[in-house]
Amino acid sequence: MSHTGISITEGQMSDRPVTLIRIGDATGELPRHLMTGEKTCGYIVRNETVEPWYWISVSDREGARHIVADRIDILPFSEITESLRPRALELLRALAHAFQLVPPRFINASTGFLETWRIYMLVSGGFLLLPEQLSQIILHAADEETRHACHLDYLKPDTEGPFGLCHQFTQFLYESATGFAPYARPEVREDRWQHIPLSLGFSSLDTRTADWIDRTLALAPRIQRETVSAAYSAEQNLSWFLQETASLAWDVQGEKPEFDPAQHPQLSIYAEALEKRARRRIFWRKRGALVTTVSVAILIVILSVGNLVHKSLQPPYTAGMSAPQVIEEFFVGRNSLDTQKMSASLVRSVKNPFDTEVTSLFVNSRIRKAYEGIDAVIQAGQWIDEGMQPIPESTVIYGTVDLKIEEIGQGTYRATYRSFSPADRAEESTGVLELQEWKNATEFTLTKRREHWMIERIEHTGSTLITTHMVPTYPLEPRGP
Repeated sequence: MSHTGISITEGQMSDRPVTLIRIGDATGELPRHLMTGEKTCGYIVRNETVEPWYWISVSDREGARHIVADRIDILPFSEITESLRPRALELLRALAHAFQLVPPRFINASTGFLETWRIYMLVSGGFLLLPEQLSQIILHAADEETRHACHLDYLKPDTEGPFGLCHQFTQFLYESATGFAPYARPEVREDRWQHIPLSLGFSSLDTRTADWIDRTLALAPRIQRETVSAAYSAEQNLSWFLQETASLAWDVQGEKPEFDPAQHPQLSIYAEALEKRARRRIFWRKRGALVTTVSVAILIVILSVGNLVHKSLQPPYTAGMSAPQVIEEFFVGRNSLDTQKMSASLVRSVKNPFDTEVTSLFVNSRIRKAYEGIDAVIQAGQWIDEGMQPIPESTVIYGTVDLKIEEIGQGTYRATYRSFSPADRAEESTGVLELQEWKNATEFTLTKRREHWMIERIEHTGSTLITTHMVPTYPLEPRGP
């Protein structure tokens, strides 16, 4: 919840007193569609009163990017783990009530969870809630650490959408009591998102409050469905959180505590066992690297030889198709990781620029299927059709969508399409896949050979990065040795 890149300062704009909300470094251009059109308003909630709040602009000052608004005394939500820790339960209950007062669909929590950079505390009492439009701008401006601290660290697989905010508000209580979010630590995510239980006694909470937080964070999806109604939104279902926490005590004082297992014998034993479980899961997930490398080399040879024999004996399966249909089949092969289908209509001397990439993914997916029983590569079109949901950890999203083909010369065609692939810097065990979305153009030249179209030239002519999707991931139970 520590908003590393979010801070509040005051300033002037043409002698007009303003508040500046720092959202990131002043690098790169924000997507144009976010900066045009009508500005949506946020809301100020004081007790039972809801007032619209309007922002002035997003501007860059002294190397930082800010949301600029008329002067208002606010604190970032991260203060609930700092100066406001003693009042965390009181403030979270007031915030839950405020969520129920704003217009329907204003909160619109993604997958049931909300980005905490949308929430600010009024110094005089109450809350400032930013609109989703500003949240999207912050998403593009914030650095990776801020994205994790304000959103990604709260995502937990198998949390039912209608129960999402109840679960997240309980995480806020946990974090205010301990100084860290329950799922922010890599070893906790490796251990199937089992938070370090407060029942170990390392916080100042009384037993009843600590047990309630532990039980709520560990609720199974079936119990979550039975607890709240899917007919209501996640913010409406916060009425359950208000009811459950009405009689809880909150004995938390002082500054944010340090997480020091050495100070608590039970916590020390648990932390050591947790570390061992996490290392064991990482080992089993990453085993077989040598087998994969050897298999890649063998299968490349087999596939290459197979393609040559197949081509020499019979016409390609695309015989009788038009030139655009031949190009379409090339992309069907790419999406399905089928190098034979991609090469079926290639003149023998033509190099497929995507062959190494597709072959590597194909072999890795087959090895993972054999050893771990999972499909390691998810087609981009399938992921989009299914609502862009979280994916299993250590899997990737790959492929092309929105293919358009136009003839630009005699036998020459330009294919434009969007492609999805993991970012080069993407790492495992972070709870999120950095998925890059590109706009591409590739030119194909085709010629008639024995009365059917063959591809004699492929040239990739351009790629432009559209955006980076932060796709939440969740772990699968590893198979034994």
